[in-house]
Amino acid sequence: MLAWIAHHFHWIMPWYYLLPSLLFLLTFTVMPIGLTIFLAFTDYAGNRNTQLNPTTETTIVQAAGTQVETADLTSLRCEVLFEGCLGVRVRLYTAGTLEVQGVNLENNVLTVSPAPPEGRTVSAAELELTEFGIRAQFPVVAIDGDHLTLGRTPPGEVNLERVALEVAGEVLERRIVAIQGTTLTLDAPLPEGFTYTSLARYNDFRVVGWANFRTILGQANRALLPVFAWNLTFATLTVLINIAVGVFLAVMLNDPELRFRNLYRTLLIVPWALPAIITIQIWRGLLNYNFGAINRLLALFDLPIVDWLGDPNAAKAAVLLVNLWLSFPFMMTATLSALSAIPDELYEAARIDGASAWGSFWHVSAPLLRSALVPIALTSFALSFNNFNVIFLLTDGGPATTGGTSTARATDILISWAYNEAFRSQGGFAYGLGSAISILIFVITLAVSLINFRVTGALKEERAV
Repeated sequence: MLAWIAHHFHWIMPWYYLLPSLLFLLTFTVMPIGLTIFLAFTDYAGNRNTQLNPTTETTIVQAAGTQVETADLTSLRCEVLFEGCLGVRVRLYTAGTLEVQGVNLENNVLTVSPAPPEGRTVSAAELELTEFGIRAQFPVVAIDGDHLTLGRTPPGEVNLERVALEVAGEVLERRIVAIQGTTLTLDAPLPEGFTYTSLARYNDFRVVGWANFRTILGQANRALLPVFAWNLTFATLTVLINIAVGVFLAVMLNDPELRFRNLYRTLLIVPWALPAIITIQIWRGLLNYNFGAINRLLALFDLPIVDWLGDPNAAKAAVLLVNLWLSFPFMMTATLSALSAIPDELYEAARIDGASAWGSFWHVSAPLLRSALVPIALTSFALSFNNFNVIFLLTDGGPATTGGTSTARATDILISWAYNEAFRSQGGFAYGLGSAISILIFVITLAVSLINFRVTGALKEERAV
């Protein structure tokens, strides 16, 4: 297609080599964003995914015109759909036995009257074998009007007065427009000449407007606000603690008189080098209430043990501790790089002026580190704000809190809460609700980021004096 476009529209040639990149941009960025926005206003979910649901098959008692009487509507499970089964597509199955009379049988060719309805598939013919006193089925391999070719020739004499033809099922699709008791009204009449045996519904979804957002805001006091408050606290404390520990270690390791400092640097980078998934699982074992090494060490010194993963406050502290272990090497390395760029003459001048080690750090190192640490802190804040891995793998969002919901627990942040709502509630895979939460998370993250940029002046242009 691209070659054809380039050949017929020469003016597009300057853009020709950008087209693959543009296609990838549309496919992996623009389309997911557009799909997320669209699904946020629908009830799309695992049980509302436009697919046929065979488990809802319901027996048809009688069907005529647009009216279909069913044996029981409970098997349709209309309650899982947002507005029941109204407007939902159904697939109707036809099958059964067609009674005809045999006219003639020559070898394996059976002539019947009347002929099978046009368009219907006959799979077998049931004949009475008079010599054996039984009825037997013979497969039909070809149909030509009223002539049926059987797969094998019936043995002996055959009673042709009553022939039963097995008619294969046909499939029709309609939409439910009304429900009264066990009777369904369809949007179009059903054709005559069919035996309707059962129907099954589709997992149709529909546009529900702002319903998902109303659902989220309706439980704001129990879910959205507590989760957002902890999310903001978690990201802020993570950045502050990581910067404090990273800068402290970097200043210690930057001292040229410290022996074995290269060894210390190597050892302190190990938590950064190990895969986070493995590290978090190890920490989960260390923090185990009954068998964890940390509680065993506390018990060894006759100190009270802590339910690190079962108590809400202790779980939050555990999350901050593990996230510190995973993040401080990066902050330490970044600070070491910034410290190495500070000329030694500045420290020498500070010592001549009588500054102590603390004074040298506060009046020399800290101001020069600011320009390097501000963008790192903002990036760290954004990553921590959506740090799904440490929450999911360490505490899984738990433990439960009083007054909360099953999807918004003590250590859940916005992104893990969205995951719980989308994939663990409403029967699983509530994409519509999850998309609505994703949009809210985007708005909240954007607002928090803009506030950060404004407070820190990260986007302020430097003007020459």
